[in-house]
Amino acid sequence: MTGIMQVILAGVRKLLPFNGFNTPALMNGSTVYANMLCVTVNSSGLFVAVGYNGSFYPLYATSSNGSTWTTPALMNGSTVFTVMNSVTVNSSGLFVAVGYNGNSNYSVYATSSDGSTWTTPAPMNGSTTVAIMRSVTVNSSGLFVAVGEGTSNYPVYATSSDGSTWTTPARMNGSTVYARMLCVTVNSSGLFVAIGYNSSGYPLYATSSNGSTWTTPALMNGSTTVAYMNGVTVNSSGLFVAVGRGATNLPLYATSSNGSTWTTPALMNGSISADFMRSVTVNSSGLFVAVGSNSGDQPIYATSN
Repeated sequence: MTGIMQVILAGVRKLLPFNGFNTPALMNGSTVYANMLCVTVNSSGLFVAVGYNGSFYPLYATSSNGSTWTTPALMNGSTVFTVMNSVTVNSSGLFVAVGYNGNSNYSVYATSSDGSTWTTPAPMNGSTTVAIMRSVTVNSSGLFVAVGEGTSNYPVYATSSDGSTWTTPARMNGSTVYARMLCVTVNSSGLFVAIGYNSSGYPLYATSSNGSTWTTPALMNGSTTVAYMNGVTVNSSGLFVAVGRGATNLPLYATSSNGSTWTTPALMNGSISADFMRSVTVNSSGLFVAVGSNSGDQPIYATSN
């Protein structure tokens, strides 16, 4: 996903220093239950967020400036139990969201050319295979790749060249090991990197050069320390950064210059606070921003150059 600060500052000749976030506010003042799980932005500066409501129906909201939002609304009026976990957008402006049908845990996707008019969430390739899709990204050639977990929490992926015609979700390298893959990103060379954790809470990663042929999820630096890795991004120099939390919810991060050789997950600045880091992104000037919540469910962030 494109760094938010990069888009907000589009047209400004000199990037301003990052001064933190405003106090979180309600989207359009809405007091309706709406759990928004992911946000992306297109090249024109249109932000699109996705999630679900109190009945677990799929939602979206849009903003042209990041501050003034539409009230979260149902995707195509859908009233099917559907959680949309992630959204991305290609260079042509096609938004693609992925998630799962809560009645069956089948993988679903939806598309929109304007961020507001959505297709009804539908199974990937009509599949009735259990596949809870957690994250989606797209490379410079327009290949969409989604990752998540299938039956018994086996790691799964699916690909699409147009956002609508998907492969049937399949196991990464046929793996039958518990591996919850929660986030995927891709660098400028087309290397896809997915991260997550295993049944012991140990940090995992997997890589693919084409979105279809994956390595078997493996431990980050062989680490057997609890590190629930939730988010990953990559900067223009190819540095991958993953974030998450430890056994006592202390905030963790790990880095890799090639997607395969990772540092052991470490505390953010030696933090001793219970801070659950959920997502990370990076802007064009190389500023990494991670967000999450603390033990009081209050919003938190951390930055790194």
